[in-house]
Amino acid sequence: MADGARVVWMPGRVRTEVHLAAEDTGGAFCMLVDHPPAGWSLPRHRHLREAETIHVVEGEFEMEIDGERSRLTAGQTVHVPKGVMHAGANVGQGPGRRVLLFSPAGLERFFLEVGAPTPEQDVDAAAALTLAKSLGWEFAERG
Repeated sequence: MADGARVVWMPGRVRTEVHLAAEDTGGAFCMLVDHPPAGWSLPRHRHLREAETIHVVEGEFEMEIDGERSRLTAGQTVHVPKGVMHAGANVGQGPGRRVLLFSPAGLERFFLEVGAPTPEQDVDAAAALTLAKSLGWEFAERG
C-alpha cells in the first residue's frame, strides 16, 4: 500500500491493514482498516487495556456493546470503552470496510503476529486465542 500499511488475513478471510502502530503514534493509539465479508462475526469479548473506536466506511454491521444492540452503516461511528463487553457482525449483503482505532496502542501486535500473509493460509486458532488472552482480551462464556 502507498502508506506502507502491513496487510494480514485474519480468521473468516478478513483482510486487515495495519496503518499506524505504536511506534508511529508514541504508543497513543493504533489504526487498522478491516474488510469483513458478509456473514462474518466476532464473539462477545472485552479488551482490558484498550478502548476501541469503530468507524464504518462501507457495509452494514450489527454491534452489541454492554448488552445494547445497534446497527451501523457507512459514516457511523461507535466507541467501546476499555473493559466493556462487545461483539460485532457484518449483517450486510456484501463485504464491509471499517476503520478501527485502539487506544492506547498495542493490539496491532495481535493482528501482525497471528494474521496470515495470504487469504489461502489458515490462522492458527489456538495460537490466536492464546495471544489474545495474553494481550488482555476476555471472551464471554457461550450459553
